[in-house]
Amino acid sequence: MANIKQLPLHEAQKIAAGQVVERPANVVKELLENAIDAGANTISLFIEDGGKQLIRVVDNGCGMDEADAHLCFKKHATSKIKSVDELPSLTTFGFRGEALASIAAVAKVTLLTKEKDAVEGLRVNAQEGNIAVEPTGCPQGTDLTIRDLFYNVPARAKFLKKRETETRHIIQAVQALAFAYPDLHIQLTVDGRQLLNCPAQETMLQRCAQAWDGTTAKHMMAIEATRSDKGISVSGAISNHQWFRYDRSGIFFLVNNRWVTNIQLSRALVKGYNNVIPNGRYPMAAISIIINPALIDVNTHPRKEEITFAHPRTVEQLILQTVRQALEKHVSKQIKKEVSFYQAPAQTTPSASPSFAFKPASFTSIEKDIDIFKSSFVPSAPDTSVAPTATAAPIPTASPAPLPPETTIPIIETADESHTIIGQYAKTYILIEQQDGLFLLDQHAAHERILYEQFAQRFEDLPTINLMFPQLINCSQEDRTLLEAHLDIFKQHGITIEPFSKEQLIIQSTPVHLKNTPLQEIVQQVIGWIREFQNIDKEQFHKKIHDKLRAQMACKAAVKAGDVLTHSQMQELIKDLHETPNRFSCPHGRPTGWMIPLLDIEKKFRRKT
Repeated sequence: MANIKQLPLHEAQKIAAGQVVERPANVVKELLENAIDAGANTISLFIEDGGKQLIRVVDNGCGMDEADAHLCFKKHATSKIKSVDELPSLTTFGFRGEALASIAAVAKVTLLTKEKDAVEGLRVNAQEGNIAVEPTGCPQGTDLTIRDLFYNVPARAKFLKKRETETRHIIQAVQALAFAYPDLHIQLTVDGRQLLNCPAQETMLQRCAQAWDGTTAKHMMAIEATRSDKGISVSGAISNHQWFRYDRSGIFFLVNNRWVTNIQLSRALVKGYNNVIPNGRYPMAAISIIINPALIDVNTHPRKEEITFAHPRTVEQLILQTVRQALEKHVSKQIKKEVSFYQAPAQTTPSASPSFAFKPASFTSIEKDIDIFKSSFVPSAPDTSVAPTATAAPIPTASPAPLPPETTIPIIETADESHTIIGQYAKTYILIEQQDGLFLLDQHAAHERILYEQFAQRFEDLPTINLMFPQLINCSQEDRTLLEAHLDIFKQHGITIEPFSKEQLIIQSTPVHLKNTPLQEIVQQVIGWIREFQNIDKEQFHKKIHDKLRAQMACKAAVKAGDVLTHSQMQELIKDLHETPNRFSCPHGRPTGWMIPLLDIEKKFRRKT
């Protein structure tokens, strides 16, 4: 008996569909691109349950006649090419004729379409290879409805992510198309609520306020450059040095108006921001690359999401140089404005330059009846006249190299060990005299570790305070939608956040030690972590987010470099550190202290050899 059998066509199509349809966002991308190829200038997208239950795309394009409406669901049926010889000069999107056939194999599809001069339109129902066509009344264009994606492939359906995750991928696909075609009117409605409304614009820079938000748009700047000898041009919009994200989700590359993934392009962009934004932060950018189609290959990926360049180095260098030039120009303008604004009166001497030093924050102890925080320090409200994104020091993203054994000597082996606090050095390090040497304690790193361990032990029972003046957090609609599903993470750490408007959240209460701390950066950081860890299992996801949030909260609440401490505060910090687990490093991996052995000091002064 033969063991090899040929699969039925409808079963083979279900398997093949996986190359084109991995998740709802792939369906959206294919349908939107088909609408553009049909000449539409207005496209409306409706989704429900992250696209799992409903994806509907309505356009005012050219529509189809009966023959095309029936044939478009057949495998390898396309109007874009007639042979592979046409691929090098291809300018349209879908050319393989696989999209609608694959979608119809794993979903329930209804197509309404009408040509411009047709008397009536057509209704096409396609499901598992069965296609039925009948006349109907409808406006010009195409109205395509996809229901119950993967209803007949449960093995694939179970790997779809949560509604919020799938919705976020769809939003990105729509944003990319909006940037690629600013002259189109594109709308996105999610679960009955309109999230994006992008009327036609002239430039990508103008598109930023529609695809992202007004605050982001104020920090964007246009770029443009050309290498005529190579037939390459670059244009678009990038964020300035004061605006960045905690992940790469705000970066879009469009090659000949096609949204693509290319890690080298992304590295070139980020490299352009070296020494301009903190490490571990990423710019926002929508960059369009126009190039001779013969110099690229868009056929390297089943969904045409990746691209290969014939001369990749040339493209990368053009992006790097263009970004650097734009940033240098912008920063130069800012410096000139600041110099002009702070310029001293004419009668003063050049040496009388303005001082930008900040007064060290004062400290008050937390009420004694709050056991967990009775030894903590709460800084006064920061000077909000300085943009935090422009001055924030980067948080280490990786642990430093291990210290030599002699430098990791514990600060105090026993609680009653004799030691003398000499004082502070550079308002950052506490100098402690011990019998065997001089110990330098990093006051910020030490306090970070103390608070982090307290949070880990008592995070569900943190004393909180209702804010007299609640904090408003600005964010994009996309970020707000993402965060709404994870507000319990903040609540478990004493931070109560509620939706306030389409682009704002409001913080009503915080842990006591964070009552004077702006939390915009913490919220944005958590959004970045959610995106970063979205594909791991639920238990690991929550563990990573909780650990990182505690570390970030500890960093914000801890005393800072530059804060002046009293002798009693320094003594209390040393005592608390001695009683804290894992006291040799802060949550980010930096050492809390550094011992200089007495013998080494004596050798430096040639008292001993």
